[in-house]
Amino acid sequence: MGLPETLRFAELEPVAWRNGGGITRELAREATHEEGADPGWRVSIAELDRPVPFSTFAGLARHFTVIGAQPVTLMLGERRVELVPLESLAFAGDASVSCLLPDGPSRALNLMYNPQRWRASIAWLDPGEALTHDGDCETLLLAVIGDVRLAGQASARLDCGDAWHWRRLGPLATSTTYTLEAPETARLTRIDLRPLT
Repeated sequence: MGLPETLRFAELEPVAWRNGGGITRELAREATHEEGADPGWRVSIAELDRPVPFSTFAGLARHFTVIGAQPVTLMLGERRVELVPLESLAFAGDASVSCLLPDGPSRALNLMYNPQRWRASIAWLDPGEALTHDGDCETLLLAVIGDVRLAGQASARLDCGDAWHWRRLGPLATSTTYTLEAPETARLTRIDLRPLT
């Protein structure tokens, strides 16, 4: 049974947004893509410390989830969407979107992907639920609240903000099921990305 790569939030390098309006910490991205081009997918954690417009990414789909302690209001043109912690919104990467922070700074999980090349899903995983990694998928598991361990692997532990990344092994790879150990109060989000070709 292969163990996932562990991504520690404290070790993620902060990088500026494309428009310079904030910083994000990249968890993972498509391993191979053309020099200078947007990757086919990227998962990152954005720091939201002031009202600011988001960068645009033509041709990509976005899934935005509030994982900080404070709510976030998104403005999509005249449309106003108020998201409390753990709520999400999907929108096109080239949409004009800005955020307001009614109760102060927060944090968001950003999934961006090219829907012409990848099929993506994001879901909350119950603490006692098993996780099956399809070998033909990229799979990430983020500990949003609380911690989680892999059963039988004493050193395989995520603290709040950390993530595991199971890399895609190819279309002929078999699936592997992992038993997770987490308190009932833990909140775990799972992202799966499968290539369309």
